[in-house]
Amino acid sequence: MPKVFVVTVLVILLFMVACTKDPLSPTLTVEYKVTGTVETADIDYIDANGKLAIINNVKIPWSLSFTADRGHAVFLSAKNTGTAGTVAVAIYSDGNVLDEDTSTGSGAATAEGTI
Repeated sequence: MPKVFVVTVLVILLFMVACTKDPLSPTLTVEYKVTGTVETADIDYIDANGKLAIINNVKIPWSLSFTADRGHAVFLSAKNTGTAGTVAVAIYSDGNVLDEDTSTGSGAATAEGTI
């Protein structure tokens, strides 16, 4: 096989792999992450269907991923179930940080936005 043919095929394959995510796609991947030094937290978030979900005494770290349409409102809040330590929340849209927050003590960290 001529080298030009092999190189051309490799370039085409690399281009196809690099372009697997359509930048004009109507859906994006959302990821919620809760981290920190606390053991557990109460977590509120807007799910893939736009509904508020509430889960209590969740072991930290915690994360959730889903796909949603552009324009979807996202919200994540985590409240320390104790009185000491830190809790941090972050919302990612297609791997990029959309919003993040950290709280110390008994407070809540909250992040929100629109993808």
